[in-house]
Amino acid sequence: MSSDTYVPPLLLANPHIQATLSSSRIRRRSLAKRHAAFLTQAETLILQTKDGVRLAGELNLAEPKQPNKTLIILFHGWEGSSASNYVVSAAAQLTSQGFDTFRLNFRDHGDTHHLNKGIFNSTLVNEVAHAIEALSESRTYTSMGIMGFSLGGSFALRVGLKAQSLSAPLKAILAVCPVLDPAHTMHVLETGPFWYEHYFVKKWKRSLFKKLALFPEYDYHQKLAKMKRLGEMNDYFIPLYTGYSTVEQYFDAYTITGDRLAATSCKTRIVSSEDDPVIPIADLDKIKQPSQLSISRQQYGSHCAFLQGLSCPSWIDDYAVRYFDDLKNTE
Repeated sequence: MSSDTYVPPLLLANPHIQATLSSSRIRRRSLAKRHAAFLTQAETLILQTKDGVRLAGELNLAEPKQPNKTLIILFHGWEGSSASNYVVSAAAQLTSQGFDTFRLNFRDHGDTHHLNKGIFNSTLVNEVAHAIEALSESRTYTSMGIMGFSLGGSFALRVGLKAQSLSAPLKAILAVCPVLDPAHTMHVLETGPFWYEHYFVKKWKRSLFKKLALFPEYDYHQKLAKMKRLGEMNDYFIPLYTGYSTVEQYFDAYTITGDRLAATSCKTRIVSSEDDPVIPIADLDKIKQPSQLSISRQQYGSHCAFLQGLSCPSWIDDYAVRYFDDLKNTE
């Protein structure tokens, strides 16, 4: 098989096993041990946008004593963080192969709830683009790439539509199992195996309670405590805290099927899995594909997993190194 095709180890062929192990504490401990130096050497940066929003992340330099001209920025998924297993694994592999990396936290992800009063929502692409702008203005990078996972893949594709407004050239985007049609993804979460919805309900509630502890004036504790389904959480929080009056309007605002990606101006690739239990592979068929966008459909991989083992890099990590390699030639 080609290295551009992921073939799972026999014991990891089941997509639910892949998804579970990918985010497990067992893999987290293995990655922490394997990448101890990488994690220790990371520099935490707080980026302030021109609108006053503050977003944090971790910068790792491939060669601390030799300035690098190429930066890869990594975006985590919904309720993930810059410390998520898949982000750490990919960033460490990219850094080991000569790229500087920056692992960005979206608003209210990781331990950043205190940085901004407003509550996170998935349409806040402008502040992410502005944070990248602030980072590029403080450094000397001549080219940048973005690698995003799940919701982070959606953000990566949408930031790509703003590539020409960034001060440092955005040369390439790699979106791994991105959310393309949020309404469809939410339906799958609500009607598929119960543990996926339970996982996101638990993590979203934990995040919202953390936000409430910092900003008690929101005063939604009693209502949130009773919620057990994503649908009721969406119905309550979206009209109150996103600027959209209905759930449908909110989902449509960050849907990127149809011709929404038509203005993509840099090299962009989507890698999706046919066995993804969260993102329907059929959503790829809804995209009117511009010339700069290529799509790789993998038979296996689950949701952003592509595991080759518990402690080794995932297949998508090595794929990313190859995909971004030509950025080094643009320095």
